Amino acid sequence: MQSLRLPATEENLPHFLLFAQEAAEAAGLDMGSAQRVELVLEEALVNVIRHAYTQAPPGAERPAELSASVDPDGVLRMTLKDWGPPFDPVGPAPAPLDAPLPLDELPDPLTAELEASLLNNLEADLEHRALGGMGLFLIRTMSQPSYTRQGEANVLSLRFAPQEVDTDA
Repeated sequence: MQSLRLPATEENLPHFLLFAQEAAEAAGLDMGSAQRVELVLEEALVNVIRHAYTQAPPGAERPAELSASVDPDGVLRMTLKDWGPPFDPVGPAPAPLDAPLPLDELPDPLTAELEASLLNNLEADLEHRALGGMGLFLIRTMSQPSYTRQGEANVLSLRFAPQEVDTDA
């Protein structure tokens, strides 16, 4: 497994993305799948850069670590670690405190919010589209994500299978 550990800064974003591109190429992913890897990782990394260390004192280390491996089934696995407060980007959002019971029948509020945000943003013309806010949606829909908390680290694992090619066309 190869990995890259750098401070979680916008200046280091290109280094992380180059690492991801090289991993996708080494895994033999097609161009479309490699572009998915880059887009999803850019969104995940920007979330870490902007949100993971907001409570950290000035001068504190703010690391991010990106690892790449190929699973036994041939799927590329990219793993992103940060040491910020716990945050599960793929789990359901906490239910509102004033939500009526039974909670298990309520739609996932984060999913509903993300879908509404996406729809509103996609319907807007380019001049009126909101910047940001699409990262969690893209992570959830363009990869096979999973999250764990290992000690003090957030560990986001993203699997990328090659895109299916339609041979009937």
